Amino acid sequence: MTESTNGFELNEDATLALQIDRLMRRFHSDLHPRAQAVDQEKIGPTTAQEISETLGRDKSQVSRVIGLLTRKGLVQTTTHERDARSVSLRLSKQGTLQLAAFNGAMVETTKSVLGPLSQDEVRQFSALLTKVLSAKP
Repeated sequence: MTESTNGFELNEDATLALQIDRLMRRFHSDLHPRAQAVDQEKIGPTTAQEISETLGRDKSQVSRVIGLLTRKGLVQTTTHERDARSVSLRLSKQGTLQLAAFNGAMVETTKSVLGPLSQDEVRQFSALLTKVLSAKP
């Protein structure tokens, strides 16, 4: 499969990369207006280190986000019960409500973006995503 972009022919790898980029941008643009409004599961107690490892993000990046969420009243912090040098994190009641609203927005966005696919195709797509995302980088 090749695609022509601005007169340039793209090979299969470049075409796939462009398609993934477009898909991600579509999700972002469809989700952004919905995300104004966030209980699949309650979060916590956990630590910044655990979040960093789970998300595969730099600890300093996670710490900045946690600071912002704490200032907004979405996350509560306490001294970790096993390690006084560490902070334990838990969603506040407001944070739990925001998470439920955000999850709803994610579901609606996914339905919108994947709307052209049949239920069987959505299941196949989900299985393929699971396979890709569970592979070691």
